Amino acid sequence: MGNKLFGVNISGLIKDNIGPGVLSATLTKSAPGTRTPGQLTGGTNPTSTSYPCKGFINNQAKADITGTLVADDAVTIILIGDTINNGSTVVESGDLITIEGKVYSVNVVDRDPAAATYTCQSKAI
Repeated sequence: MGNKLFGVNISGLIKDNIGPGVLSATLTKSAPGTRTPGQLTGGTNPTSTSYPCKGFINNQAKADITGTLVADDAVTIILIGDTINNGSTVVESGDLITIEGKVYSVNVVDRDPAAATYTCQSKAI
């Protein structure tokens, strides 16, 4: 569940009223694992956890704070916060989003004060 603002569960309202009308997506988070005993140079064994969620791709022209257009291959993906593990999972840079049959790497994340939506600047991988 997101953050209540002025006593109102805005994130719940967004989930209930907008969530059903947008696309299904999957947020995949990766966590570093541990080294295999006896294989100290073998690296770690990262684990991935996938969370079904709802969202959409915003294809409007995108510019940074200076007004410079960002790379053409960058897209903005908006995820509905309370649809991600009932609002208990936070989207972070480095996460992966699968939506519309493509996998995107999250580069920059912005969240509104109610944690109702996450706006992710992403690139297809």
